[in-house]
Amino acid sequence: MTLPIDTEELQFTVPDGWNLCVHPRGWIYFHNPFLKLLTDQDIRNPEKYNQLQVHASDIDSSEWEEGMEIILQVNRRGDVDFLLAINHSNCVAARTPEAVTDKAVKMLDAHDLNRCRRLYWNYLWSHPTHVPCPSRAIPDAADALTWYYTDNLLSGPRCNAPFSKQECDELMKLVQEMELPCNAHSPAKTVFLAWLLREVCSYRNSQDYGRFTRGESLDHTGSQRIYDPSLHDRKPSTIFLPILHIISNVLFFGIPWTYLAHVRASFEYHGRFVALQARWAKYIERLVREYSHFLLVSTVLLSATVGMLAVPEISAVSRIAATISAFLSLGSVIVGVFSMWRHQANMQPTDAFTYMRNAHQHVLGLHGLAMLLSIPPVLLIWAVITFAVSVVSYTTQGIDEGDVLARSLTWITLGIFFVILGTVMTALHSTFSLVWHIPLGSTLWSLLVTSWKRPVRSVGRWRVTRKSEV
Repeated sequence: MTLPIDTEELQFTVPDGWNLCVHPRGWIYFHNPFLKLLTDQDIRNPEKYNQLQVHASDIDSSEWEEGMEIILQVNRRGDVDFLLAINHSNCVAARTPEAVTDKAVKMLDAHDLNRCRRLYWNYLWSHPTHVPCPSRAIPDAADALTWYYTDNLLSGPRCNAPFSKQECDELMKLVQEMELPCNAHSPAKTVFLAWLLREVCSYRNSQDYGRFTRGESLDHTGSQRIYDPSLHDRKPSTIFLPILHIISNVLFFGIPWTYLAHVRASFEYHGRFVALQARWAKYIERLVREYSHFLLVSTVLLSATVGMLAVPEISAVSRIAATISAFLSLGSVIVGVFSMWRHQANMQPTDAFTYMRNAHQHVLGLHGLAMLLSIPPVLLIWAVITFAVSVVSYTTQGIDEGDVLARSLTWITLGIFFVILGTVMTALHSTFSLVWHIPLGSTLWSLLVTSWKRPVRSVGRWRVTRKSEV
């Protein structure tokens, strides 16, 4: 398809003294080395050129230091819309030419100098063609990447540097390649280094670079921590909190506390979106893996329950318990399947932030989310309990029989059941409590005393927690 061409625009030419520069991305800007002036406006249009000249004539650049220039933008009304003074020798930018002279730059502290550098690198990123890449760009970039790599090693997952270790390695290789002769006059090299150093300066500015001493910096970091959703989640009201504790510890078997810790750890944000996205992916992966296990057990239990209901001459208690167990197993399967489907369908970073915001703003906060996530295993546990009640009830039907052998076998079966029940309870208690707190060299008696006293201390800690939350 042929587009109509305005023949008047084809007659526009670049004015004398001006150079047309092309950014690697394709857009153009104009530079006048004599006036030390630069603009993004299309001065091939005489009207725009005349508007620019009105203000350019008021600028006296004859006494400027070497490496200085300004970028000027004029709006449709002919007023100055944007003006930024540049000093390529010192790699700084400011709103006035007087603020970027050698004398003024020497008076800047580290924090203000970093802000001027950030303006400069942002300017150079969008206007890289008319000047060579500053000599300090590669050393500054290499130094910053070396520190970020070191900080990742020292701080581990708590590091909030803008680049991970892998990203630092990749960026460092590119920085080293920029020193090759083939890249000596490359505008793309200037764009890359300007972008990298702009990110470095932006990060330093967010960290109050050059403002505090070591002691002041530690105090300031403690009082002005990076926003961590896990520290600012909405807590349930004082009326609901005790009720939630009872429900979580009794009806939900304490399972929500495990999910609450998992949610808080997954929602932590230390300034790096890539790390947050990775934790979000691991969060969903863990939920899907756990729900898959619960789903498998629930389906097996459901089959066993249906088989129990098919047994002839089953008592009413056994039938009711087996029916409840079947409903609970179905509920666990349904909730687990839909939870897996919804979580796997929302893997994007935007979905993570929406999920976090809604969880924190809910009336029950993260406690409510933890209880919601624990529904599949809780329903499964209750299904197992009711199925066990059904089996025990069916077994006790033989007690009233006149056959002595049948009654004996019934009591033996019940005895075996209670032995297995005690073994299971002991194993669960050891798995969830003792095994994580056994000190070296402990005797059996000390372990029994510790296991007896621990619930008392837990109640005391719960009361203290309640008082602090209230």
